[in-house]
Amino acid sequence: MSRLLTARMAALSIAACAIAAPAVAQRTGENAVTAADDAFGTSVGNETIGLYSTDEVRGFSPAAAGNIRIDGLYLGGIVIGNQRIQSGSTVRVGLSAQGYPFPAPTGIVELSLRPAGTEPALSGVLYGGIAGQNGFDLDGQLPISNTLSLAGGIAFNRYIDFPGGDYGDYLDIGIAPAWRPREGTEVRAYYGVQFGPTDRSTPFTFVAGSELPPELPNHFQGQKWAGWKNRFDTTGLFGHTTFGNWRLSGGLFHHVIDSKRSYNTLFVNAQSNGSAHYIVNIHPRRTTTSNAGEIRLSRQLDEGPRHHVVHFSLKGRSRTGDFGGEQVVDFGTVNLSEVPPAFPEPDVEFGDETKDEVRQYTAGLAYHGRWQSVGEISVGIQKTRYRKTVEPPQDPAIITRADPWLWNGTLAVNLAKGLVAYAGYTQGLEDSGVAPEIAVNRSEAPPALRTSQRDIGLRYAIGPMRLVVDGFDVRKPYFNLGPDLNYAQLGTVRHRGLEISLAGEPIKGLNVVAGAVMMKPRVSGPGVDLGLIGKKPVGQAERSVSLYLDYRLPWTPRLSLNLGVQHLGKRPANVDNSLIVPGRTLVNLGTRYRFQLADFPATLRLQLTNLFNDYAWNVTGGGGFRRVPPRRANASLSVDF
Repeated sequence: MSRLLTARMAALSIAACAIAAPAVAQRTGENAVTAADDAFGTSVGNETIGLYSTDEVRGFSPAAAGNIRIDGLYLGGIVIGNQRIQSGSTVRVGLSAQGYPFPAPTGIVELSLRPAGTEPALSGVLYGGIAGQNGFDLDGQLPISNTLSLAGGIAFNRYIDFPGGDYGDYLDIGIAPAWRPREGTEVRAYYGVQFGPTDRSTPFTFVAGSELPPELPNHFQGQKWAGWKNRFDTTGLFGHTTFGNWRLSGGLFHHVIDSKRSYNTLFVNAQSNGSAHYIVNIHPRRTTTSNAGEIRLSRQLDEGPRHHVVHFSLKGRSRTGDFGGEQVVDFGTVNLSEVPPAFPEPDVEFGDETKDEVRQYTAGLAYHGRWQSVGEISVGIQKTRYRKTVEPPQDPAIITRADPWLWNGTLAVNLAKGLVAYAGYTQGLEDSGVAPEIAVNRSEAPPALRTSQRDIGLRYAIGPMRLVVDGFDVRKPYFNLGPDLNYAQLGTVRHRGLEISLAGEPIKGLNVVAGAVMMKPRVSGPGVDLGLIGKKPVGQAERSVSLYLDYRLPWTPRLSLNLGVQHLGKRPANVDNSLIVPGRTLVNLGTRYRFQLADFPATLRLQLTNLFNDYAWNVTGGGGFRRVPPRRANASLSVDF
């Protein structure tokens, strides 16, 4: 309670200063389409566009690969998430990732904090609609002195899936000061907490056979008592300083996920006629703690048109968590097309839990060189030590280790004015995914994976437009559910494909972000050779296309129209590839109107998502089905005070 009171008092102080000062644009100007440099993934505020996201790049997780960065620094697998602290994110692949030392296969996600500037500011956003997000955000910045500023905010929102009945309540609080004692030196810190007292969702559906399940009714199909109760705490301190040709950067990051109550409701062995087993997995309290840090010393040397930087880095991460001990309650057979009965909450006794701990430390040396009008080159080498300890309650600890050398190299060449060719190779070591709820070894996390990535491409500036064409080949061990429902390595997976991005402002007032991925994901190994599993990985589409337009009407520049079209191709939904989920195309339509509200800048945004109310399925990597949300109408009002 004391943290909540402190955050509210801070917000009121920001408001008092902001009213007495000129407005500084914060939330009213947020627009992911106009902010995007390419189609690979941009998040601004609560708006996300692009082919990729913080969860998935080229079919894999950048968090698992350790490719989450802030100010270029290593966060391991930590994604801040709290929007009172984090203002957005950008996905970097191919040439756009070249300036980052020590990358790993998949792609880099660069997070950005809310600005803490030199003028007081306060922004509020109200959300409402038939479904989606309902609530408010309040964000601001407050200068304390010439060198110290605060940023922070508070928000309460209810996220609703109508008519399915899912909803979650979340209270977010965050503060992020900035200290700038001199030019070339900045230190940022942040603390944020998210309370989720209630988070209920419709069951995941796991299909038996090779036919899709029937359409679900427009009613909540979970149990009211099976609501998660979550708390997320995130803390960080990072910064940099320069002295002469040297730059010292560093950061420490801490993240805790505390699920006091957690449930997974499942429709298992679902048939095309609608019959399925109704199962609820009830978990004991689960806490996952993640830490990460890096210290980096960089030396810059310039000689005419040539620019050289050498980096030396020490970084590490740790993660502790637990799994097992849950109780699986089978409520018998139900019909997917009907609303399940309200079952009484069972009394359960939890079993012993298994502790899971990962520690990884890495030292690296990297070089990046840029020759004006000629090209760029970068190379890096890292030595990493990885240790994973699994402690079953009744058995000796299981310890796995890895200590490989990892290297990366990239080359970019300016072929002509505005035309750049590049190529790269990267090695990595990362955690594998956690076994899904349907697995006999549910929640178990296998050992580290050796990974590699090759890419080659072109970037061409065509007037105000930027075209990127990139070919990639990412290879990793393939973990998934086998025929015996054991989550284990089934072979090697390779995602080989072509990315295309076109972004810019071809005519005044029209911003275009268009992209496509044509990919050939394939699994190889003894399981495929023997016909035990299919050659295509579960849940991976071979085609993805997106188009985003934002057009300011020339005769009414206060008004803009925006269109989003997202197409995802067909993809296999089970490990033997006997069930294929059809492709889907979702259309979103909206408008923004900018005006003055009592002399304050304001933006009213109206948005229709899934405009044509297409019924479609999402498929997880473990084969779980979730319905794509139906058509939604939402509105938001942003005001900069």
